[in-house]
Amino acid sequence: MSIDFDDFLGALDENPFEEYPVGVREFVRSPDYLGQPELSDIQYTLVETMSQIYRLEDLQRFMGDREGAEHHAKYTKAEVILQCGKGSGKDFTSTVGVAYMVYKLLCLRDPSGYFGKPTGDAIDIINIAINAQQAKNVFFKGFRSKIERSPWFAGKYESKMDNIEFDNSITVYSGHSERESHEGLNLMLAVLDEISGFQQTSTSGNEGAKTSDAIYKAFRASVDSRFPDYGKVVLLSFPRYKGDFISQRYEEVINEKEVITKTHQFVMNEELGNADGNIYDVEWEEDHIVSYKIPGVFAIKRPTWDVNPTRSIEDFKLAFYTDPGDALMRFACMPMFHSDAFFKQRDKLELAMSIPNPVDKFKRIEPRWEPKPDTEYFVHADLAQKHDKCAVALAHVDRWVEVKSFNDYNRSYHS
Repeated sequence: MSIDFDDFLGALDENPFEEYPVGVREFVRSPDYLGQPELSDIQYTLVETMSQIYRLEDLQRFMGDREGAEHHAKYTKAEVILQCGKGSGKDFTSTVGVAYMVYKLLCLRDPSGYFGKPTGDAIDIINIAINAQQAKNVFFKGFRSKIERSPWFAGKYESKMDNIEFDNSITVYSGHSERESHEGLNLMLAVLDEISGFQQTSTSGNEGAKTSDAIYKAFRASVDSRFPDYGKVVLLSFPRYKGDFISQRYEEVINEKEVITKTHQFVMNEELGNADGNIYDVEWEEDHIVSYKIPGVFAIKRPTWDVNPTRSIEDFKLAFYTDPGDALMRFACMPMFHSDAFFKQRDKLELAMSIPNPVDKFKRIEPRWEPKPDTEYFVHADLAQKHDKCAVALAHVDRWVEVKSFNDYNRSYHS
């Protein structure tokens, strides 16, 4: 069988790879690349969805037809929503995901040309943190450390104060929500880190305020305009309260899901056995997404111990014992209240409200709530500033009670 040498050279020219990339587990674990500890399955899935930038036919070159097609269908996403508990390793995993994307870009002969751009055109990746300190000390510090320790990346980058410039005009930036928008970047990937910690609403009335919604829309538009086929926006956060940004965005993209209730029993002190208050149960919900309203989206909500392979629910025993509502919010992604709410346990507050609501569905007030004659009333309005509702309170003094206390000191109280 004779082989046409021109056809052979033509086939080589069509191959966009300088070298074929290794699989995600080898990239993470091998000392030739990152040399990091083993990740959980959820973390590996996040890394894959953050970094999948290859066309179907090119995946099939080194994976084979079937595996390449499955990989392309499963991991080619335009948006990733990771709603996971505090301490789940979101920041660590995102630095690995960014490193894997940069690695895959550098495996291409002409990264910008691969996406229809002029050769040498910039490809930019950015991580947006809550503030400058987090940007410097969390993402950028962790990302730079991984790159500097990796033999594969040696000689392929130049590290600067808030970015790392790689070969072939690939740059990774570390930004934050307090800074001016990064207009002009050719963004392929934007990671919005702890987005529910960003400013949620504008208190100044300025529509251009850097709220979480405005920041998301700005980076979504920037990525879509530069890399419409393989560009990505990644949202990482634990929820701060019911209906915060990541909770809303998570629910917006889901069409159908199955919700499983899980429980765990803690024994606070093994030596006390069945003593009162020593044994207590916690309950949380776990979502399994069946279908999405929006294509090209991957979303997940999981507690810390399901995501981080180094943590177990028992690590949070004291947190659940001390403040179960706060622990459910931070670690199980089950917010019961706003993080700065005065009343922390809504269920107990509702139980205390034993008198029926005097206002019916037609906004009419029951006659029994008519004001008493010859009685002085006091009214107070508390205007909503952030996420709560405007409240109006009306009260009057029914009677005065004199209470005798120490040193013959008397004080009157109204009731």
